[in-house]
Amino acid sequence: MQTITLWIEAFSGLGLFLFGMLYLESQIKAAAGRAFKSVIRYTTGTHFKSLLTGLVATALFQSSSVVTLMALSLIGAQMMSLSGGIAVIFGANIGTTVTAWIVGLVGFKMDIKLLSYLFIGIGGLGSVLAGEESRWKSYFGAMVGFGLIFLGLEGMKESFASFSTAFDIGRYRFDNPYWYALIGFGLTGVIQSSSASIAIIQSALFAHIVGFDAAAAFVVGANIGTTVTAFLGAIGGTPDKKRTALAHFLFNVSTGAVALALLKPLVLVTEYILPHADPVIQIALFHTIFNLLGVLLWYPFIDPLTRALQKVFKKEPEHITEYIHNVSAKLPDVAAEALDKEIIHLAHEVENFALLAINIPPAKALKDRESAEKLLDTYTENFAVSYDRLYARARQLEGEILRFITHLAVSSNDPHFQDYLNIQARKITYLATAAKAIKDMLPDLESLYEAETPEEQQFYRNLRYQILQSVQVFERALDGEKDAYEKMNEIYQKIARSYKNSMMLIEDMAKNSNISSYMLTIAVNDMHLSKSFTKSLRNILSLIFAQEEVKKEIGEKS
Repeated sequence: MQTITLWIEAFSGLGLFLFGMLYLESQIKAAAGRAFKSVIRYTTGTHFKSLLTGLVATALFQSSSVVTLMALSLIGAQMMSLSGGIAVIFGANIGTTVTAWIVGLVGFKMDIKLLSYLFIGIGGLGSVLAGEESRWKSYFGAMVGFGLIFLGLEGMKESFASFSTAFDIGRYRFDNPYWYALIGFGLTGVIQSSSASIAIIQSALFAHIVGFDAAAAFVVGANIGTTVTAFLGAIGGTPDKKRTALAHFLFNVSTGAVALALLKPLVLVTEYILPHADPVIQIALFHTIFNLLGVLLWYPFIDPLTRALQKVFKKEPEHITEYIHNVSAKLPDVAAEALDKEIIHLAHEVENFALLAINIPPAKALKDRESAEKLLDTYTENFAVSYDRLYARARQLEGEILRFITHLAVSSNDPHFQDYLNIQARKITYLATAAKAIKDMLPDLESLYEAETPEEQQFYRNLRYQILQSVQVFERALDGEKDAYEKMNEIYQKIARSYKNSMMLIEDMAKNSNISSYMLTIAVNDMHLSKSFTKSLRNILSLIFAQEEVKKEIGEKS
């Protein structure tokens, strides 16, 4: 009966410890997710900055896994380079040793059960009293997470101490400490947390169940075991995700191999630096020393490693999206950046579709920004373009973005974030309306291209001019020109006011017996479609201004 009780205590302690780490991670992400994203974006300009960012972020989140996930997402969203991501992961390996230091300095130096109750009590009470939208709710939640970690650690410590007195541990020990490296690797691969594995071996070391050499080998194995998490996360991912996972594997395995080969010297160095320290603190130092050794060995080779990795996993998976497929919807702050870029990508697809429909090369109109009059005079021939394929591509892209917005909507309860997503969804709706207007206009444009009368030809030119001018001004607005919205609104108002002039032109066309009734119907239809197209682009610009206001509110809340 006593044996069963000890096992229950041990597993319960481990469960509390693991849950506490996960809960702490989620609460810190909720409290500091946007701040972390900003730090990552602006502190990865050099390899050294990236290394420090990975170290500090892992110490903050108490999880190298979440930092690795964020780095992968930022790489996928093209906010971080592959080499910067590799440096962040190197830093994360050093940062993950902070947990072992906390466990060694706090967990085994005092009775932490009362401390854990204090953290859980204050944090729990604060979480109940804090408002749902308050950032303090996440701070108090983080306190609960710390309390659960300490409470689980205390449970493991007590159960291991009981094991040491109830069993003849010597019968189950391995003479060769390197076997413990395999155990550490296997345990970390199963529970997906090197910090938890190392806390377990620290508990066993504290209870004299294992010796220091065995514990040191176990820590090395646990460090290598974290590569399992990275590989699982990279399955089916983008090439850069696979490259980053491979870099993580090469770093950890090579560092572990060197540490195991130099196990005795590294143990002696550890004991020399802290000769009178408790073994659980010495094992934290050992963990830090060999990770620092790995960084010193690999840091000079980050750029050559990046170049080498770019030669593998070259087959890109086919994605119609450019950004959002690289980002996890579980990281809403990072995903929002990718979503903004993806909607701009869709806007460019719609722009290209509209320009090709009126036989204008997109590069000439948007990049070179040639005048509308010159473009209309230069490009008079019909383009041989598969418009159905272009439209189908835009519709598919719209669907993928809307699906991503749906996934994001369940990842955060922040009302400001929900407002932001609603604005993004409305942008998609207007872009879809603009694309549909051009698609419905295509048969009419084909007929107008073959027009013979001066009135029909003039109407065709005016129609092309309206679409071209709208697209050019819209593109300038996307590039950040401050007065572009006013210009866009002015164009729309001109189109609305010119409705009467267009009707007069149609009246002139109607008087010409050579112009068919079918062509008159085309003219009326296309006036409405052109107006709808321009109005949709104008409405999108209005939403961009509204989005900036929402972002300010989110920033103030953060």
